[in-house]
Amino acid sequence: MRQTLPWESVPPPIYVSRPPKPRKKWVTVGGWILVVLLLLFGLMSKRSNLPLSVISFGFALLYTLTLLTKKDAVVTTRGLEIFYQMQITTQYDFFPWEQINSIVTEDRKHPDLIRLHIGYSSMEKALFFTRSDAEAIIKLAKEKNPAIRVLDYEAAPKQASEKTEKEITHKGPPEHRRS
Repeated sequence: MRQTLPWESVPPPIYVSRPPKPRKKWVTVGGWILVVLLLLFGLMSKRSNLPLSVISFGFALLYTLTLLTKKDAVVTTRGLEIFYQMQITTQYDFFPWEQINSIVTEDRKHPDLIRLHIGYSSMEKALFFTRSDAEAIIKLAKEKNPAIRVLDYEAAPKQASEKTEKEITHKGPPEHRRS
């Protein structure tokens, strides 16, 4: 049974995030080997150490869910939409443009991808997009919510260090200075 995605009926543009590096086959195979080892350890230690056996079964279950989880994240005309598909459940996170307060671009020297930190409330999601998609997302964000701050990750540490130098020069943060 194919699960339909929540944004299939949304008009374009739809910008799909990209994984920075797809999971290699040996990582997936190694994960399944770890699940089998955890299950075997849980079965063998069942009589001698029941709490350890339960913990082993718990980790095997969690790791199995991790291996089976698929995450789809897109930026649409409605906002940021993330859909997690697991074997036992699904989860849909939606952040409309009105809730998004910042976008920070981070160039990680990848030839094709750029990382966008999309901030909402006091949290953020970091997703990778192609360079052309990232520019289009920033333009769309400004159209949908002009209050969104667009920052460059490389420029942010410089601003923070300037503030620290001012605080050191004036003997501490502004609220602790004497007149």
